[in-house]
Amino acid sequence: MKVWKIRQYLPALFLHIQRRVGSERGVVVAVRTRDICGVDRRCGRVVHSLMMSLAEKGLARRYKKGVYLIERRAVETVLSALREWI
Repeated sequence: MKVWKIRQYLPALFLHIQRRVGSERGVVVAVRTRDICGVDRRCGRVVHSLMMSLAEKGLARRYKKGVYLIERRAVETVLSALREWI
């Protein structure tokens, strides 16, 4: 994946996670690709690759197609990792 494509959609993912943390209750935060990208397939692919790289680090997990779960206690670590990538 090209760096400029990732940098184009990374702030949208970052802001989405920040908004979801404040508004949801429970133990996990659900990140839905459709909420971030709509029907933009290029954006969906970039978000998938970013979330899978977080999953490789153990910070998130894939629940089903287009839905990823982040535990609330790991959200700050995820946000700091995304800040590094920006």
